[in-house]
Amino acid sequence: MANVIDVAVIGAGLSGLQAALDIHNAGHSVIILEARDRVGGKTRSVQRLDGKGMQEIGAAWVNDTNQFHVWDYCQRFGLTPVVQNINGSVACEDADGTCHLFPFGEMPRFQKAEIYNIVDIRDFVEATCLNPKTFMEPHRAALDSLTFEQWLRDAGAGTRAIQTATLWCRGTSGQDPGEISALAFLEVARGGLGIINLRYDGKDGGQHLRIREGTQSISNGIAKLLPSSCIKLSCPIASVTQTMPQLYSVTSTIGFTVKTRKVIISIPSPAYKDIQFDPPLPHQRQIYTTSTRYGCFVKFICLFKAPFWRSQGACGLAQSFRGPVNHCRDTSVDADENYALTCFLCSEQGRRWLALNSSDRRDAVLYQLGSLFGVGYDVVRFEFIGSMTSEWPQDRWAGWGCPFPVTPPGVIGGYGDGQLAMEKCDGLYFVGTEFTDEWRGYMEGALRSGKRGAAQALQDLRM
Repeated sequence: MANVIDVAVIGAGLSGLQAALDIHNAGHSVIILEARDRVGGKTRSVQRLDGKGMQEIGAAWVNDTNQFHVWDYCQRFGLTPVVQNINGSVACEDADGTCHLFPFGEMPRFQKAEIYNIVDIRDFVEATCLNPKTFMEPHRAALDSLTFEQWLRDAGAGTRAIQTATLWCRGTSGQDPGEISALAFLEVARGGLGIINLRYDGKDGGQHLRIREGTQSISNGIAKLLPSSCIKLSCPIASVTQTMPQLYSVTSTIGFTVKTRKVIISIPSPAYKDIQFDPPLPHQRQIYTTSTRYGCFVKFICLFKAPFWRSQGACGLAQSFRGPVNHCRDTSVDADENYALTCFLCSEQGRRWLALNSSDRRDAVLYQLGSLFGVGYDVVRFEFIGSMTSEWPQDRWAGWGCPFPVTPPGVIGGYGDGQLAMEKCDGLYFVGTEFTDEWRGYMEGALRSGKRGAAQALQDLRM
């Protein structure tokens, strides 16, 4: 059939780029249609105004052991890993504003009974998420009928354990444990090889390495492996219409139309509402798409003259039960004199922070950092030289959020384990970091999902 592309990919994030590359390498024609004026999706690396290196507005962390796809690209493109700093103490802020430091790898200085309860609940979550039976019936539907918070309380979680789990939940999805299903959280924890590894900043953990050149270099590098003619930017999609059993028409808002045999959809599910599907997506997929949602998840990156927190014996990792910052990490690159703390504003605390004007937002964070690291506002303000803020809550093409959408109770229990990630609709295939059971929400998960979607499409093209 003349002028028909084998596969059209909607979205040039990591999952879309990987899918397109696999299609291209298999000898099939492919085109990527991207709404933004750049590739990379939720990888967004921005150079500091003073030229001292890059900071990550979007995805930031990788590791070199169990995230083999993303690490392979880091090596292939000659990118420079930066080991996440874990030398020193972690800062902790209680709900009343009391702060203290404790050694990395140990527990905060709470009462013994509280620590025992936190450890018991953490180990319970760990064992449950690593047990394959958890995700099979009859457990699957039962877990999806409860919020993560209710499930924890039923397991005996006390106040401190709930506060700790709230930190996990907010740091993972920007939502509170009372907003998402227990099954949804446990699936995320399983994908990171357990809740301990998911949260860990050391070797093998989810936050072990950063990339000096910026993670968007990975997206840019993959794009360069494709013919430039197969990537069309600034091309938002308006409709996907099945015109024949093996033929689709994909039309953009600017009037550009592609005829294609298969369509790989590589955008977050909250952005599906911007596309008219004819015929409509299957009913169960529509229920998922309309139910899944983002929390509030904002990065506020503070740039400093010097890493003042290290003089206090702190590694830069901090957590707070009070807010507005839920947690922060040292995202410095010392070789570039690029000293920074990346602060995460999440859930209701993040929404209240966003309602402030810009100077009040800045001061709220700087006051909190002064308390967390025991130096006071004046020291932090003196060292502060500027900030960078993520724009994902205002990003239409991301579906107005980050890092990935999560479901409340009663949505995914009807799917079998892995079904949502594997499900297709005739010649439509759904990929992205939310559609994977491995490293969901991470770059590695996006790449694995893209490879899976490409394999499905290639198999069907051979039929």
